[in-house]
Amino acid sequence: MNKFSRGSKLSKDEVLFLNEEPPALAYIAKGLVKFYILNPAGKERILFLGKEGQYVSGLSQEEEDCRIYLQAKEDSRVLFFQDGEIENLLGNNEKESALLFSLFKQIDFLLGEIRDLTFNFFPSRLAGLLVQLKEELGEKGMCFSHQELADLLGVSRVTVTRVLGVFADQGLIEKKRKKIIIRDLDGLKLKARGGEDN
Repeated sequence: MNKFSRGSKLSKDEVLFLNEEPPALAYIAKGLVKFYILNPAGKERILFLGKEGQYVSGLSQEEEDCRIYLQAKEDSRVLFFQDGEIENLLGNNEKESALLFSLFKQIDFLLGEIRDLTFNFFPSRLAGLLVQLKEELGEKGMCFSHQELADLLGVSRVTVTRVLGVFADQGLIEKKRKKIIIRDLDGLKLKARGGEDN
C-alpha cells in the first residue's frame, strides 16, 4: 500500500491510504477506482465508484476515526487537490463546467440513495443500482463483486447474491465469473421503479 501524491498512478487492485492529508477533491484522470472507508471495527463502506473524467469531493469531511482508502479497479491515475487549490482550479479552467456538473450529479445520487432507503424494497434498490452502474460506467460498472454491491447498498453479500439469482431466473441478467451481463435493461428499469412484483 502506498501513500498518495498530487498525482498518483495505480496498478489494478493497488490501494492508497488517504488519511494523513485527505484531499478535498480528487479527479480521476484515467481508469476506474473505488473510494471507501474502514471504521474502527474494520467494516468497509464504499463512498464512491468513479471512472475517467469524474470528480470526487467531500473526502476530507469523513469521520476522523475512519480510515479512507482508494483502490484501483484497473490501471488508473488520480489527481488530488486541497481546499485552497480548488478556487484556483475553478478560476481559469476549461473543465469548470464538468467539475460542477459532476459534483451536482454526486449530490443527486446521494439524494436518490436516501429516497431509495426510505421507500424502496431491496430488489428495487439493487435493480436501480445495476441500471445506474450500467448507464454511468458502461461495461466497467458490471465488474464489481457481490460484496461491493452489498457494501454500496448496506446489506449482506448473501442478500445480493440471492436477489441477483432471482433476476437471472427472470431473464433480466446473466451472471458470469466476476461480471454481470444485463439482458433486459428496460425490465431492470421497471423493477427499479417498483414494478413487476418486487
